[in-house]
Amino acid sequence: MSASRTEASCRTCAHFRNDPAYLEAAFAGLASLSSAYGSVRGEDGLCLRHDRYLGAQSWCGDFTAREVTCSPSR
Repeated sequence: MSASRTEASCRTCAHFRNDPAYLEAAFAGLASLSSAYGSVRGEDGLCLRHDRYLGAQSWCGDFTAREVTCSPSR
């Protein structure tokens, strides 16, 4: 996989959500299956653009870079 494709994967896309709490809310009953923290899920998540559950390493032509927010230093 080329560096540019790695950087443009779903993992870094603004449309991709893989936070366990978000997934548990999106998929009712998931918590009863040992939660979205499960090791089987890995970094997989939900593409809000295409309404699909997919792997974080996936990619498509609709990639939109996620804005990086920096927390203030203490």
